Amino acid sequence: MDSFLLLFTLLCLKADFSDSVLITQWPKYISRLPGSSVEMHCYQNDTNYDYKYWYRQIKGEGPVLVGSYIVNSPSNEKDFETGFKVSGTEKKKWTLTVDVKEGIDAVYLCAASLHSE
Repeated sequence: MDSFLLLFTLLCLKADFSDSVLITQWPKYISRLPGSSVEMHCYQNDTNYDYKYWYRQIKGEGPVLVGSYIVNSPSNEKDFETGFKVSGTEKKKWTLTVDVKEGIDAVYLCAASLHSE
C-alpha cells in the first residue's frame, strides 16, 4: 500500500521592516494511507492578518493556491473543491483537511496577509 506523505515548514512573514509575524505550522510530518483524511494547522501571532492561505507544492512544481480563509469565509480554488476543506476556529488559527489519495506526495504551506491577493 502506498502512503501519503505531507511535509511542513515553519514560516515567518515580515509585516514591515520593524515588525515580524510568526506563523507556526503543524504537524511537521504526516504519513497516512489512502482513504483516510489528515488535518494540518497554522497559527499566527498577529491578529491583524485577516487573509489566510493554504498552498500545495508537488515535487518539481511551484506552489499552487488550494484555498483561503478570510474573515470566517473559507473558499477553495478550482480543482480543489473536493477532497480539501479550509476552515478556521479563531482569528489566529486556520486548518486544512485533505482526503488522502494514492500517488499524491506534497508539501503544504500556509501563509497570511494584511490584504487580499
